[in-house]
Amino acid sequence: MRKFVSRSPITNEVLKSFDFVTDSQVKNQIQLAKKGFDTHKKLNFKQRSEKLMNLSQLITTNAEKYAELITTEIGKPITQSLGEVKKSAAHCRYYAENLEKILKIERVKTEARKSYVIHEPLGTIYQISPFNFPFWLVFKGVIPIMSSGNGVLARTSDSTPLVGLAVEELFREAGFDSNEFQNIFSSPEQLENICESKFIHGVSFTGSTQAGSKIAQVAGKYLKKSIMELGGSDPFIVCFDADLDLAVELAVKSRIANAGQVCISAKRFIISDIIYDKFVEKLTKRVQNIKIGDPFNPQIELGPLARSDLLINLQKQIEQSVQQGGKLLYGGDRAIIHGLEKGNFIKPAIVEVNQENILAQQETFGPVFALLRFKKENEVVQIANNSLYGLGGTIISKDIDRAEELAKQIETGSVFINEMNKTDSRLPSGGCKLSGYGRECSHFGTYEFTNIKTIWIS
Repeated sequence: MRKFVSRSPITNEVLKSFDFVTDSQVKNQIQLAKKGFDTHKKLNFKQRSEKLMNLSQLITTNAEKYAELITTEIGKPITQSLGEVKKSAAHCRYYAENLEKILKIERVKTEARKSYVIHEPLGTIYQISPFNFPFWLVFKGVIPIMSSGNGVLARTSDSTPLVGLAVEELFREAGFDSNEFQNIFSSPEQLENICESKFIHGVSFTGSTQAGSKIAQVAGKYLKKSIMELGGSDPFIVCFDADLDLAVELAVKSRIANAGQVCISAKRFIISDIIYDKFVEKLTKRVQNIKIGDPFNPQIELGPLARSDLLINLQKQIEQSVQQGGKLLYGGDRAIIHGLEKGNFIKPAIVEVNQENILAQQETFGPVFALLRFKKENEVVQIANNSLYGLGGTIISKDIDRAEELAKQIETGSVFINEMNKTDSRLPSGGCKLSGYGRECSHFGTYEFTNIKTIWIS
């Protein structure tokens, strides 16, 4: 029977499990959330900012504890887990310091004596987050939502319940102690009941496109505002004039982060024909030297995949790619780590493919480098945009003006030039096409779940 299960990806041992809450418990938590929202929305900017700063300081003080918990539940290398925690603290601090500026009254000059725009909270938002960044992806969406005065019911991934409980405790310790933020162990079948409630005013989801489509349908049925940040198959374009050492460094850093389980990581490596062979040679040499093993070892670059089913699916994608004509240049098989033989470890794979190959068409959630060639600039745009997804992208080139013009033609929510794609509290985060809609982070993320109200005084 399905439930929330914390299982070590290093040993595949079950650490702890939790049953789904009952329908009556869901109803009770929604009622508590309504009362929490009624309290939270009355706080002024200074009071909200103080709580957000408390949250940031608590995270910073206990950063190592939370990093160890993340690594325990999903196998992320400990240095990356620590980076995730510190990023969450900085996110809270950013909104604490900029909240009043973001939500200030916008005065508009009209023929009225006075006319202006204000942003009011909607109510309680149901947030559903995935396993791959169980700490950051809660804070990334929740902090903009709550900074405007909304409340949150947060459903973490089925496989990261311990992180979910730890985050709830953090919010309470920081002063969010009126149930304006609650962790909820709800089942997928309870989505309808939650969205149907008059006390739930929106849905925020980060995860797969398939799940996002179903969740968006239910939210739409009850006319609940929703944000969907879904899958990606990001292009990583290496132009003929690129600094190849930089290109390889960023390619590897992006693709093996969190064992490749990142929506916005580079997945399709589109390389100029002129420098293709040199790039592949440098990339292969670097990938062969990646340190794989126990994620609690600070020297390790690549830990296990978070779940065994993810490992099985990734291996199937690689096998199917080869059957379709893909050329496997390196890796793709299980990595057997002494003392951790039951762990979900895999060697990074480098595969030459064409545009129709499964690795170019589907999202791959693991350390797989799908390589494609291009000869002309108009060809690279076509290859990059030949995807159902539109989350992010990267361009490596010494000609910044040309790269900037190229970036404008790429159909994604963001494009980074000479840097790997990443999220930033100051900039909007989201995608287009089957990568979803809506934005998190920056003032755009704050406005998503607000009533943008016009006031006119004649």
